[in-house]
Amino acid sequence: MTVDVLILAGARNEGPLKKVSSTEHEALIEIADIPMVEYVIKAVNRAKHTGRVGVVGPKQEIESSVKERVDLIIESGDSLLDNIKRGVEVLKPGKYLLLVTSDIPLITEDVIDEFISTCLEDNEADIYYPIIPKEKNLAKFPSAKRTYVHLAEGTFTGGNMVVINPEIIQGALELFEKVIIWRKKPWKLSQLLGVKFIFKFVIGNLSISEIEKRVAKITGYKGRGMITQHPEIGFDVDKPSDLKLMRDKYIL
Repeated sequence: MTVDVLILAGARNEGPLKKVSSTEHEALIEIADIPMVEYVIKAVNRAKHTGRVGVVGPKQEIESSVKERVDLIIESGDSLLDNIKRGVEVLKPGKYLLLVTSDIPLITEDVIDEFISTCLEDNEADIYYPIIPKEKNLAKFPSAKRTYVHLAEGTFTGGNMVVINPEIIQGALELFEKVIIWRKKPWKLSQLLGVKFIFKFVIGNLSISEIEKRVAKITGYKGRGMITQHPEIGFDVDKPSDLKLMRDKYIL
């Protein structure tokens, strides 16, 4: 079984990376003379468990600068949520969709295949979110700065792809939008769970299963936190230090 893929490449270069690149969209910032998004497209194309590949972003610029094949290029809108909705409406995926950000150039087809196959083997949840143990991330990227969450099972950082039931995007729209906005602010996200869960989060005693059950109760959709040993999923290039690291050390 394969799942269709939607790569999110619509973010304008208006954050920290603007200091080191004048490129209008972050996805098209070059690493070793190749647009960042192209590394992601290449890995997705090579994966065995991926179907059609759609990219949401600046259509004309992507067509003129990206050499890797994609099935659909969808013109991006004003927000991340809007771009996801646009992509889903055009791509019309099946039960599951792989959502991937365009800023994880170290991702590989093997990592993608392992994540998808693990999710499909479960086949019971509506959204699968990868989390990476802190020790694994530091072993691979010792100088990288990441946001970590302390849970009962350990300390984790989040990944930049999800396997998702497309119905969630419409069915829990308001909550989904908050999750997107607060995705790098664990304290904010914990507030969605309620007072009891905030306390457990603060003392580092909140478990993955508790979060899953609470999310299901709030939204009506089942989620799974998938512990992965592959820090490449979580290494997004969103700061000048990340970009320098990619250019100097990891991509030749």
